[in-house]
Amino acid sequence: MSVAQKQEAAPGLSTAATTTTSKKSAILLPSVALMLALSCLFAPAAAQAGPAANVSVADAAAAKPFGSSPSFSLPPLNWLRTHLGTKSPYPHESRPVGPLKDTPKGYELVQLHLICRHGTRYPDSDKSVGFKKMTDKLKGVKLPGFEWIKDWPSEALYPPARGNLLSVQGDADLYQIGRRFSIRYKTLLDKYPYDANSYVFASSAKSRSLQSAYGFSIGFFEGRLADDSGSAVEKGVIGKRPPVQPVDISMLPIGLDKEMAVKYACPRWLESVDGQPAVERNNKEYEAKFLPALAQRLSAALSAGATTPAAQFNLTVKDVGVIQNMCGFEVALHNTDKTWCRFLGLGLSSSKGDGHEKGGKSKKHGKDDEDDDEDDDEDDDEDDDEDDKDDEAKNLFQKLEVADDLDDYYTYGPGVPFNRHLGCKLGTSLVQAVEMALTEDKTGGAPKKDKAPAALGDDDEEEPGVSRAVLKFGHSETIMLFSTFLGLYNQKGVPLTANMTPEQYANREFRTSNFSPFSANMAFEIYRPTAPKAPLLRRRQDAPAATAPAGLIRLLVNEVPMVLPGCGSNYFCEWSTFKKVLQLTSSGCDFDGCCTSLGKPGASASAPEVGEVKAAFLKAFEKRAEPVCLSVQPVA
Repeated sequence: MSVAQKQEAAPGLSTAATTTTSKKSAILLPSVALMLALSCLFAPAAAQAGPAANVSVADAAAAKPFGSSPSFSLPPLNWLRTHLGTKSPYPHESRPVGPLKDTPKGYELVQLHLICRHGTRYPDSDKSVGFKKMTDKLKGVKLPGFEWIKDWPSEALYPPARGNLLSVQGDADLYQIGRRFSIRYKTLLDKYPYDANSYVFASSAKSRSLQSAYGFSIGFFEGRLADDSGSAVEKGVIGKRPPVQPVDISMLPIGLDKEMAVKYACPRWLESVDGQPAVERNNKEYEAKFLPALAQRLSAALSAGATTPAAQFNLTVKDVGVIQNMCGFEVALHNTDKTWCRFLGLGLSSSKGDGHEKGGKSKKHGKDDEDDDEDDDEDDDEDDDEDDKDDEAKNLFQKLEVADDLDDYYTYGPGVPFNRHLGCKLGTSLVQAVEMALTEDKTGGAPKKDKAPAALGDDDEEEPGVSRAVLKFGHSETIMLFSTFLGLYNQKGVPLTANMTPEQYANREFRTSNFSPFSANMAFEIYRPTAPKAPLLRRRQDAPAATAPAGLIRLLVNEVPMVLPGCGSNYFCEWSTFKKVLQLTSSGCDFDGCCTSLGKPGASASAPEVGEVKAAFLKAFEKRAEPVCLSVQPVA
């Protein structure tokens, strides 16, 4: 059995049993009674596991020793999976499956755009090393129910050598999404078979994104090998063809990629936004309200019964952050909450098992026939206690989720106005590709620029046509920054801050668990009129875009339709309407000008400090027109 298989959650051992015995059975020999008790305790698990099964780490974590383990309640695993921020697994089980059936009458789908985050990955190497250190720190835990920690195979589950690499789950993520897209867009794929001009794949230079693009392509084109003969019969092919359709995937080096790994191509963002104290302030303020107390409760729970200072545990706020990450990756990679998520439950006040009842009770005297009613009241109070425990557990994980969202809201989201600039290039390329699709002539030809006669060496150039699908694979920040550019999660204009009510947090727009889990995706469907009342506008690529061509656009976030800002309540938005919204959003959107950084803000550029050549360059640079750039200061 592999380590990953051992991590799968298994039914826990029975912790209590109610039996009725006769007076004769009460006089069994102690040894026989002990054997009977042990058989009752372990028989259910043994029956399911089989005679040769071994108890795994997850099994041991799920097991609750008889009458000794702390009692607390965790939210259901399916609930946890949707509250882990950007470490949330992709919700495959709730995604729609089926062909596209709601194409507006009089329109046809002519183009698809996909912006996708890579699939589930391993933690980075530093985090993996931190997981090992945390496991070593807690190996001495003797708390019943948590003995599994000393044998938890950190290095086998999360080897530093695999830091940030795509996991097997990540391969499955993108393949499954590709299969659903293949079913949904069957008509488009039938009409336009694969070629490298019609289907444009692009990725960041990170292996997890490239591998995700490939995994998606396998699912998307499964059973659809390109056919050069123009018929279903292969002719003239020598040798065996590959079982899957090979695809062309382009990429740019980190630092030059202004779309999928955009943050590395913007020096000003790296200097003035990333990791800046003002940007992190709300996150730190919010965490200070509950993380120190959580660390103290965890330390107290682990140190219960310790007779010497050396036997006590002292967890820090930083330690809690490590454990939170361990919990998230256990759920995302191994679909189990029986290890470190359960460990976090030790920090719940209800884990102490003190038996306190809400509000207390006062017995009614003088009425014997009310005893049963009192028993019912006690049962109701116990149910209330369980509900309170469930609420407290959910509240803890919701706080951890909000803390992560506060970090991302200012680092990659609308919390810093400057972040909008980092979606400029994606927005520009979207507009250009859509305009090409909507203005092509009926023969499939695209508007072309005037071109000089072919020069020597030009005969190896590929002539680009109209793209039928533009499929791009990047990272969580790709999704967040482009969503910020479009204004998707800031439509109410209410900043996310450290000082909001529970109701405000519950109703916040910026919720990364929903829109940026592993494998998050944004799909734009482009529809063109099939029989327009007037001829489609045909214009040259380099002509001014005074008028937008007729067409519709629809956005799907993680395969579910979402209304675009400025489009009212309609999922299908007129292209001309959405283009105006984009033009307003991107007004003054000078990525290169705003991202250029020639030194820290306020630094002087005197010749003695930077040299005569650089000083002359800076002086000339200052004379050019300054770009209109948004502020790098947080909104709150």
